[in-house]
Amino acid sequence: MSSVLTQEPAAQPRWSIGRLARPDTAAVSAVVLVASAVFFTNLTGLAYADDEGTYTAQALSLNDGDLAPYTYWYDHPPVGWIQLAMLIWIPRLFGLGDDIDIATMRYVIALYFVANAVLIYLIARRITVTKTFALLGVAAFIFSPLSLSLGRQIFLDTVALPWLLLAFYLVLSPRMALWNHAAAGGSFAIAVLSKVTAAVMGPALLVALIDRRAWQGRMFSVMGFLTVGALVLAFYPLMALLRGELVSGDGHVSLQDGLLYQFTAREGSGYVWEVGSARSELLVSWAVGDGFLIVGGAIAAVLCLASRRTRWVSVAVGSFFMPVIVGEGYLPSMYIVAGIPFLCIALASAADLMRRAALRVARNWLPNQALVTPIVLVGVTLLLLVQTPVLGWVAKDRELLSSDQNSDFRDTLDWMRSHVPRDEVVLTPYSMWHDLDSEGWDDNWTMIVLEKADLDPAFKVHHPSGWKEIEWIIEGPTVQSNLEVLGLTTASTALQNSAIVRSFGPWNIRRVQADAIAAP
Repeated sequence: MSSVLTQEPAAQPRWSIGRLARPDTAAVSAVVLVASAVFFTNLTGLAYADDEGTYTAQALSLNDGDLAPYTYWYDHPPVGWIQLAMLIWIPRLFGLGDDIDIATMRYVIALYFVANAVLIYLIARRITVTKTFALLGVAAFIFSPLSLSLGRQIFLDTVALPWLLLAFYLVLSPRMALWNHAAAGGSFAIAVLSKVTAAVMGPALLVALIDRRAWQGRMFSVMGFLTVGALVLAFYPLMALLRGELVSGDGHVSLQDGLLYQFTAREGSGYVWEVGSARSELLVSWAVGDGFLIVGGAIAAVLCLASRRTRWVSVAVGSFFMPVIVGEGYLPSMYIVAGIPFLCIALASAADLMRRAALRVARNWLPNQALVTPIVLVGVTLLLLVQTPVLGWVAKDRELLSSDQNSDFRDTLDWMRSHVPRDEVVLTPYSMWHDLDSEGWDDNWTMIVLEKADLDPAFKVHHPSGWKEIEWIIEGPTVQSNLEVLGLTTASTALQNSAIVRSFGPWNIRRVQADAIAAP
């Protein structure tokens, strides 16, 4: 069986996007339409997350000429939210977003989601996967509950993905042209500057570039890839250098401090084999979200080792999961977002390898050669459909595409707009901050992001009496966990000295130092 799997096709078609056949053009059009229809369905129904508020606020702060509304401290390169800022005019032009900033920005993320779906198809076709299985891989991406939950939120991982997938598409070009590989290096660098964790795919990109039949100019291509990528990546330290913030020093933030925090000082998630560790619980939550995609994609990635044209897929999936399995550093819940497309490509590629193997075996046993291809294709497709927990996907997708998880958020926002004077100091989660700040407060130190009362030194400059100058606190679903994880003493003290004025589901509006307050 292994010898059947490892046999390469007799001829590699010189397939490229510049010469799309009519069926492929129709397939790409269908991918765009289906991905758009699914993504836009109940887009604003999924609960808004604090990280979404962070990136939205950072993107919108660029309108004021700042990299962030508060002190920018090099926690992430700014290229991700620079892109978001450049594109937000599109949903605003059509009045999308229910007058909520996060909701509007989610329509920007829609563009990235659709681009990712198209690039999954194009990459699968570039490595000679049949149209049917390429489309099934795209369908797995579009309808996976992980995609419809984490993939539709405003995370930098989603912003980085089209650049990362484009790098693979360019590297896999059958023309093996220098410009393709140099452009791939630049695209990969933009992906890393959008979200640093994209760097884990570097080994897979090099394997995709090098692990092919030798061609004249291979060394030039490798050097072009590395040189252009390095030049684009140099933007980040150069920016820090020009701002006088490259290395640590008194009175300013620095790139050095940011990197040290991310890689050494930040509290880790524990090892995956530790019972009760944040890492093991996160892995379980991913499996609950879509165990088929994770387990099935991992098995498919192993099968992809059987062919040179798909070997890079195995390296990509392995490189992505290596930090999850062997590391103990901080692991965010959205990390899986960047792995989903490669798991889908692995499924499509492995299914195509099985089809090719079954086709060769069937030709030796079926007398009617004309029936071989449709029988094998239908058989393998039915096998995949039986193995896929379609009913589980349908139930989860129906919930994600129909439920409204933000009604309490909107009610809280409306109450604050109507009842709180604009000169009173408020602490609020990042998810609601920009909408309130732009509603008459217009002062980052009157309408304050919850964690900035502890983490930004400027708070003490504007509020020398500390928590006693805080008059209102908006307590969202994640506030208590943030207080504990980040050690927010100022916000915690203010919360302990407050009383609930009004509640909307998990959202509480609190008045600091109030003995008894009746809700209006």
